[in-house]
Order: sequence, then structure tokens, then C-alpha cells
Amino acid sequence: WNWSFGDGAYSNEKYPKHTYMAPGSYTISLTASNAAGSNTLIKNNYIVVTGNTSQAPVAAFSASPTSGTAPLNVLFTDTSTGSPTTWKWNFGDGTSSTQKSPTHAYSTAGTYTVTLTVTNSAGSNTATKTNYVTVTTGTTGTKPV
Repeated sequence: WNWSFGDGAYSNEKYPKHTYMAPGSYTISLTASNAAGSNTLIKNNYIVVTGNTSQAPVAAFSASPTSGTAPLNVLFTDTSTGSPTTWKWNFGDGTSSTQKSPTHAYSTAGTYTVTLTVTNSAGSNTATKTNYVTVTTGTTGTKPV
């Protein structure tokens, strides 16, 4: 037995198994030999391997507002490309969300770094915006004495 799989791989097994690593059309040939001689069978473009056309997503997001007084409600909008199927937000204050476009309430003054990780069947990607949300202490409206 002499198999050629059309991608540079060969086998001498009677019932070989082969894995194709790249998309394409492959011509298969088998030469069977014994004491009486040999015979070759060729199948042109017999195996067609399609590629994985999906790509990992690219994470991106916006938010509004990105500054204000506490408590500050911020709407985060996912603008990722590549058809993500899951979302993981880290709001920088110890809380997170798995919603696509969540609203988050910042209750403490500070500057927060926000991270979004998106995933699909082809992989994942993370976007980080450092010091993206700034929350200040609200005033009571009372003048100091």
C-alpha cells in the first residue's frame, strides 16, 4: 500500500488515517502492489477541506458619561467587531458584568480603568482604557462657615 494524500504526506498502511491542516482540494492516490504487479488509483480533488472562516473578535467600547459626581451611572457600549458571543467587563472598582452593554453605578470618588474581554468560537481579545472614568465627590450645596 502506498497512499499519497496530496499535501506532501504519505502512508504505507492498509487503512490509514490522515488529518489535513490547511483548506484546499486534495488529489488522493493509492498504489497497491503484490507479487503479480501493482495498480494505481488516482482521485482528483477527492478531498475538499474548508477553512475556519471565523476570526477572533476585536474588543472595543465606549462609555457615557466618563466623568461626573458620585453616584455616577455610566452606560458602557460594546463596539467590538468579529461577532463576539460573550462579554466580560471589569469596571475597575471590584465589580464586573457579562452583559453586552451594561450600565454601571460608581458610588465612590476615584479614577477607574475599565477592561472588556470579548470571546467567540475563534478566540478572545481584551481592550483596556486606563483612567477612563473619573468620579468626583458630590457637593451638598452648603457653603463652608
